[in-house]
Amino acid sequence: MKEIKVAENKTLKLTNVLSREIHPEEMASLPVVLTQMHNFIKSNNAQPIGPIVQAMVVGEDRQMHLYMMQQATQMITQMEPGYHMDAVLRVKNCLYAHYTGPLSQSQLASSKLQIHAFENDIKMTGSSYTIYVNQDDDDAVVDVFMETK
Repeated sequence: MKEIKVAENKTLKLTNVLSREIHPEEMASLPVVLTQMHNFIKSNNAQPIGPIVQAMVVGEDRQMHLYMMQQATQMITQMEPGYHMDAVLRVKNCLYAHYTGPLSQSQLASSKLQIHAFENDIKMTGSSYTIYVNQDDDDAVVDVFMETK
């Protein structure tokens, strides 16, 4: 069943989240980068838990930055260059969409949130977090959080 449910004033909360910025030239090797992230977590006596989170964040430089994030079973204190760890990542006051349908059309969830914001005069920061709950081609489940001002 294809559907997109929308809600306002939701909070995204992630714990023990490892993040890594993805540069444009790395997009072709994204599966390798994700494997490296998982291996880094495991090499620090932790396990990856939950789905991958893709974050598009407006930086202090006013530019869009892409991050891949993975929650772990415990906090990792020894970081390697390029990695960052947050004990708790909390993003309040988000528009939220729960998408169910083909993975190839999951970007419609973000579009629906942008339309909802436009129609309801909600100001957005530009940052969004996409959680790939289930990536089955025919029946994907994707949660999208878009931060509001």
